[in-house]
Amino acid sequence: VPRINISEVLAMLQDSETVADITVVPESEMHAHDTDCDSDQSDDEATGDHNRLPSRLLKGEGFLPNSDMQLPNPPDDDPGCSSSVSQTETRKVTQANKKYQIPRYVPKEHDPVFTSDDPVDIFLTFYPKSLRDATLEMSNLYAEQKGKTLNLTEDELLTFYGILLISGYNSVPRRRLLWSDDYDVSNTAVKDAMRRNRFDEIMSSVHLVDNMKMTADPFFKVRPLFKHMDDINKTIPIAEHVAAWCKQFIRGKPIRFGYKIWSLASSSGFVHQMEPYVGSHTHLVETGLGQGPSVILGLAEKAEVPPSAFKFYHGNLFTTLSLVDEMTLRGDGSCGTMRQTQLHNVPFTAPKTFKKTPRGDAEYLVEVEKLIVRWTDNSVVTVVSNMEREFTETEAKRWNKQKRTMDKVRQPKCIQDYNTHMGGVDLHDQFVSRNRVNIRSKKWWWPCFNWALNSKDLLSFQRLVAQTLLLRHGTKPSRQGRRSSMAVAITDATRFDSFNHWPCNTGSRYKRCKNCGGRTSFACGKCDVPLHVECFKKDHTE
Repeated sequence: VPRINISEVLAMLQDSETVADITVVPESEMHAHDTDCDSDQSDDEATGDHNRLPSRLLKGEGFLPNSDMQLPNPPDDDPGCSSSVSQTETRKVTQANKKYQIPRYVPKEHDPVFTSDDPVDIFLTFYPKSLRDATLEMSNLYAEQKGKTLNLTEDELLTFYGILLISGYNSVPRRRLLWSDDYDVSNTAVKDAMRRNRFDEIMSSVHLVDNMKMTADPFFKVRPLFKHMDDINKTIPIAEHVAAWCKQFIRGKPIRFGYKIWSLASSSGFVHQMEPYVGSHTHLVETGLGQGPSVILGLAEKAEVPPSAFKFYHGNLFTTLSLVDEMTLRGDGSCGTMRQTQLHNVPFTAPKTFKKTPRGDAEYLVEVEKLIVRWTDNSVVTVVSNMEREFTETEAKRWNKQKRTMDKVRQPKCIQDYNTHMGGVDLHDQFVSRNRVNIRSKKWWWPCFNWALNSKDLLSFQRLVAQTLLLRHGTKPSRQGRRSSMAVAITDATRFDSFNHWPCNTGSRYKRCKNCGGRTSFACGKCDVPLHVECFKKDHTE
């Protein structure tokens, strides 16, 4: 069965009112410099209109995760591209016939990276000098290839980053409004740090790689950014509880597009390792245990997580019995929810039947060194853990609709632990979504560029970082010509409203009359515009 591309997915959703999340796998740009270059030439602000997507994305592979829509199934040799949630009967797989290629890790000692608690110093740690220099070189090279002269400096690049961060918490419909003279949208910090035209020049040319040396990697244009961030993350102690999940998309209704990024995160919401999903080109080791276990073990290998030191909590996309067995051999804790199709030969009651039991009922099985539990809540939940050797229960509070009170129900301890520690990536997404960079572009890789920027600059100090970058590295534009006498632009609606406009003697030095250009000390008290008394009526009526 052939894969489906984005244009085919959109055609299937044409008459649907369902909000859909479409995961995009971009095509390789190996020959982009010889063919169309829509990913680099579309520097206008994106509108979110799926009818105006670049051709490379429309031809790229796409699928609908967690969707009820029936789409063609992908080939068996490319796991993870399933586009529908179909009901299949339980499969029995003999694991003994598979040849595993489990990565073995050798713990490394790293020198401490953080020698300062200053937020800007921490931010620059994730954008080291080597990455900044590479960005400067590639951006200037790209501009030269396009017949332009950019001469981008490090101060300008850091100021550019600062303006992007400001757009996250001080957003406007169009980025150019940040430089407007209108008092309701004007941003003095941005205007005093960089001219608007210079920002546009940098945004149209910023690059991380040489377009003339492209590879088959679909994420070639942002690969250096992910690599540098991963290299930095290897020096950071991993928190005790690590969760793996994927959720990254550009928000917009009714159809949301985005790139899937596998992430390894602490329960506090800090992402330690990440890898964009590009099908068979994904840069993760293939273990032979399936896609889910390969993601967890592959991210752990990239992060150089030492054995016998951590606990992993993961969703049902990743959890298999063979993964838990491998984690047990490594000495790591593993706990995750499971799908019915992964419960090979486990004699549990069928989910449809078990759902009819009272809330709080559970059944369990202790197998070798792992505990498998099925529990009834709002729905049936199945969890496997190698951190529990016997079944124990705690209490949880649930809302009773009939009685309209909070009832106490029995809850397995392993499920309570899972709920406590799972969700680090979801928490990280919550942090990022609040102050997400709001300056957009039609370049397909721009969301990845901004996501990396947001991921390393969480809310606790984003404003401080942005302010410091602009004040420390920005260059206040030197005004040319006579400074305007008007502080802000006055709209015609205000000028002609015939309400509360009076000529006032400002008592200050003479200014130039807006109407005739002559010197005057009078101004409109409401508009704050210099005007002769003789010119006052004409300016407010014509």
